Amino acid sequence: MYNNGHAKYYQNNQILTAKKSKLILMMYDGAIRFARESINKIRSKDIAGRGAYIRKTQDIILELMNSLDMENGGEIAGNLSRLYLFMNRNLIMANMQGDEKYIEDIIKILTELRDAWGIVVNNSYKNEQVVNDRAGYVEKKMAIRC
Repeated sequence: MYNNGHAKYYQNNQILTAKKSKLILMMYDGAIRFARESINKIRSKDIAGRGAYIRKTQDIILELMNSLDMENGGEIAGNLSRLYLFMNRNLIMANMQGDEKYIEDIIKILTELRDAWGIVVNNSYKNEQVVNDRAGYVEKKMAIRC
């Protein structure tokens, strides 16, 4: 119980201090984790658990959809919106029918999106490092001149 409190504190702190790009990555990770757990609940014939984890997955997917910038995101935002709606419909079908195939398909899609978003986040971080390194170099050069 003691360790669980520290883990929750750490997780909450991570969420509160994360950049938006990192939060989206965390949402993909959460959706994948909950989707996998819903498959476990289907296999163990735990109907209530299945529904709970499917709802958690849906909540994250809907939050991802709400985070889209439809005004500036253009075609990509529209395509992602349709993809999120597709996944939500499949989660409804999985819950109604107790069929893990729907969820397996969603996990594949979420994993691909997560991996692509991870590349974006890593490239963004690398670009920040280059800018910071260059800024430091310019500051040092300016200090030498003065």
